[in-house]
Amino acid sequence: MGRNSNPTRGSTIRHVVRTIAAASAAVATLAAGMLVAGTANAAVMRDPGERSIQNGNPGLWTNVGTITFSNGKKYENMAQSLGVVDRVNGKNAYCIQADTLYTGTSGTWGDWTDERTKPDAQKLAWLTNKYNNDRDDLTQAAIAGLIHQKLDPMGNEYLNGLRQLGWADGPSWDAYAAKMDSLWNEAVNGTPTNLDMKYQYTIGQRKGLVTPSIMNGNGQYVSGLQYTVTLNGPAVFDQNNSTAITGTTTNKKQDIAWTATGNGKVTYKLTYKNPQAIRLNSPNQDLMAPTDPQIVSKNIQFEVRNNFKPTIESNQTDHRIEYGHAPEDDLTWHVDPTGGDWIQGATIKSTGTLYYFANKPVEGRTTVRDGVKAATATAAGDRDGATSHVDASSITMDPGFVKAHPGATPSSLPATGWYTWVWQITPGMQDANMRQYLPADYDWSDNVLEAETTLHVRSMQPTITSSVSAAYKTDQSKVTGADGVERPAVQIGSAAASDRTDVVYLEKGGVIRDKVTLGVSDVNGDGKTDTADWLHTKDGQGEGRETEANQITIRVNGTLYGGMTREQAEQAQKDTAAGKTVELPKQAVKLATATFTTNKAGDYLLSSRKGEKPAGVWKAENGIDLTNLPSGYATFVYDIANKDQDTESQTGIKPSDDYPFAKDVHEAPFTADETVMIRLTPKLDSTVSSKEVKAGETTIDKLVVAKTNEKDVWPTYPETNVTEGETPKSTPLSLDFHGVLYKVSDDPSAAIEETDTVPENAVKVHETDIKDVTKFGTYTTDSFTLTESGTYAWHWVMTPSLTGDQNHNPLTALAWRQLTHGKVQHAFGLASEIVRVQGKKPDVPKCEVSTKSQGEVTMENGRADLHDELLLKNCEQAAKAEFELWKQANGDQSGDVLITVTGKVDAVDGAHSPTVTVHETGTYYWREKVYDKSGKLISYGDARKSNETVLVKEKGLASTGVGTPMLLWAGGLAGAGIALALAGSRKRIRL
Repeated sequence: MGRNSNPTRGSTIRHVVRTIAAASAAVATLAAGMLVAGTANAAVMRDPGERSIQNGNPGLWTNVGTITFSNGKKYENMAQSLGVVDRVNGKNAYCIQADTLYTGTSGTWGDWTDERTKPDAQKLAWLTNKYNNDRDDLTQAAIAGLIHQKLDPMGNEYLNGLRQLGWADGPSWDAYAAKMDSLWNEAVNGTPTNLDMKYQYTIGQRKGLVTPSIMNGNGQYVSGLQYTVTLNGPAVFDQNNSTAITGTTTNKKQDIAWTATGNGKVTYKLTYKNPQAIRLNSPNQDLMAPTDPQIVSKNIQFEVRNNFKPTIESNQTDHRIEYGHAPEDDLTWHVDPTGGDWIQGATIKSTGTLYYFANKPVEGRTTVRDGVKAATATAAGDRDGATSHVDASSITMDPGFVKAHPGATPSSLPATGWYTWVWQITPGMQDANMRQYLPADYDWSDNVLEAETTLHVRSMQPTITSSVSAAYKTDQSKVTGADGVERPAVQIGSAAASDRTDVVYLEKGGVIRDKVTLGVSDVNGDGKTDTADWLHTKDGQGEGRETEANQITIRVNGTLYGGMTREQAEQAQKDTAAGKTVELPKQAVKLATATFTTNKAGDYLLSSRKGEKPAGVWKAENGIDLTNLPSGYATFVYDIANKDQDTESQTGIKPSDDYPFAKDVHEAPFTADETVMIRLTPKLDSTVSSKEVKAGETTIDKLVVAKTNEKDVWPTYPETNVTEGETPKSTPLSLDFHGVLYKVSDDPSAAIEETDTVPENAVKVHETDIKDVTKFGTYTTDSFTLTESGTYAWHWVMTPSLTGDQNHNPLTALAWRQLTHGKVQHAFGLASEIVRVQGKKPDVPKCEVSTKSQGEVTMENGRADLHDELLLKNCEQAAKAEFELWKQANGDQSGDVLITVTGKVDAVDGAHSPTVTVHETGTYYWREKVYDKSGKLISYGDARKSNETVLVKEKGLASTGVGTPMLLWAGGLAGAGIALALAGSRKRIRL
């Protein structure tokens, strides 16, 4: 800006052109530049005498010369002044339009609105404010030059013109330019341009820092600036426990610590004072000046919480519990270090949820979604290190779990499995006045941890297997056969043998044995069975106390069932192996039971011989003789039942359907290696056709092959010539018997004593064989003529061929295994086997014996009582009589079964037999034996006589109208026909 040199005209800036010729124009300009009264921020006009350049504002003068602008304007032959042109409200004002002659401060002051130059104007406002009272000419000239350079569109042209004119009485231009650069750098570094307000949390949202960073345009900290920081909200500064703090900036970051006093939002406000650039909008030349320092502020908000982060460490009291005990938990309260210390006075609650898992949880992989919610509990802690204990009294069962498992309680959990406590802490669990101490979104959980997992064993599951073959493996007992050869009394079949049998074959009267292996299921799923899978007594309850010594004692019951056929046994073995349900056939007989108790898994011997010191002794059922068990197949069955266990005295809990065992153990009949076969040992008896004959008459003997036990089963074996895929038909075992008639004495009345062996004085007079015997019954010899008087006796022996080749003839092997290897014979000298041959004597009437039966009897309550009446004729020698009761079979007499022989009664006409009770319907008949005073048999009644037959029928059955003799006759023919038909079609193995 140009300015004349009239000393009466002064201003803040000495843009004065020393041109005398311009004096009149200057006067005009001055007149035009006076401010209009009342204008806002108007400069106060001073006396013109005070506004001369000499007593005016600081600055520098150039030499006289001409400056021409690119827009055509110029100052000719003028000296230019550069510095403060005026003072407005105590602040220096500077020209910002170099091509316009300054004539005064008329116009209106306002904010700096030019966005392009506003950043530089702000720096210059800071600079001019700092040096507002500095009267140094070079300093103010340099500031004025910077204002033209940064804010004046023509400023650089003007400065170039000044450089060409040169300073009249000032420094060199280089010194001037250096001063400008120095002041500009100072303005850049000292002018606040950015408030970098930051905050951070150091302990949760309860403690933290604010950083009131005031930055310059280069992103550096402004130094030496006073500021004030305030916190509006629930927080105070740690330094003065107040919401406000003042300070002075330095050239580095300043952190100020704060602590929350409550929960909510805090407004963090930073204020400082800084002058602002203003502009004079003038009708002549515009001016720039700074304002007084004004308040600059900025604020941000952040959330604070006067809270902490409590946590729980838990370790279940007992990591293996049993039914009757609750899954207790021990808790220790802690704090998360990132949330600060426990706030004094804060009592925090936590809810624990008990989850059930069928399989053992794996920490880090198993989540609560894999389990079933079973129960909840609540615990509270009031300090770091506090402890809590959760027991049955503080556990509440989940309604859904109880619905699915009726009756479930904390101490009566429904199933074996894993129960895990998962603890959680949230604000919603807290009392209203305690929620403030937790972060609003705090949701702590310990998840599924191994330390919080308990194996609950509601019930154990014993297992049992047994091995008959193992029980008899070392048996060395022998039996001597009819051929005098000793053979093992026990034979163990094997799946490796050619007959493919899974049977142990025993002689009647042998020791009954079985070897039982008792185990327990792996209820905890750890791949092994040990004491953790067993229940324990009261002394074995608690962490680490579950030992084998404290295992409960359990009771095992064994039963032996017998009297079954080979076909039934083999089919049952197949069905059991295939997993099918096998029931014992109706004809099965309960033979014996054994019981033992133990609290350990292992092998246990059960035996009928106490001397073997077995775990349990086989005891015969009522009416059963262990030395005469029914021939046929038998199986061992074992039961371990809840109802049989004495847990109340051991654990305090009564047995139930699922305690102490998850389910009763019942071993199916004919399980592998659980079958024995009691070999057939038939009973032999015989009756001669006539007890006394005359010399020259014939004799016939009737061999009776009878059961030694009424439940004896005749052995069978399968046919060999069958079509592949068909089931082989069963063929009964075929036996041979050898009979010998001995002459014992020449005296027809000689007495014969019953002996087990044939006397040495006995002389063989006749031999015969009965072959192909395939069932129990009576078999008749051919007649033989006795020519010499004397006393004779029959003797019969079974003559099997026990030479079956197990490796090459499996059917023979299977057949002979089922037959006794001992000698089968009857006693020598049986009264029924004696024939007395007399010389020719006068005819004496024969003693005739018969009986009078009941005819028909109706069963009442499953029983019928039978008796007989003795009728005698020509029996003066009769002294005693005994009665035989037989059950008649279909077919011929050979299939009839002897039920009983009564005790002897006095042989008088009309005498009654003892009463015999039967339990099955059918046709029965009586046979009577009459003895003289010496005990000699003088008469033996015939079989199947109509007047000695009794029909036992069910109550309510009507008579068919056919007489009993007719029925018996018809049945006999039918049975004989069937027997003939079978005999003609079967292949037989003769033993």
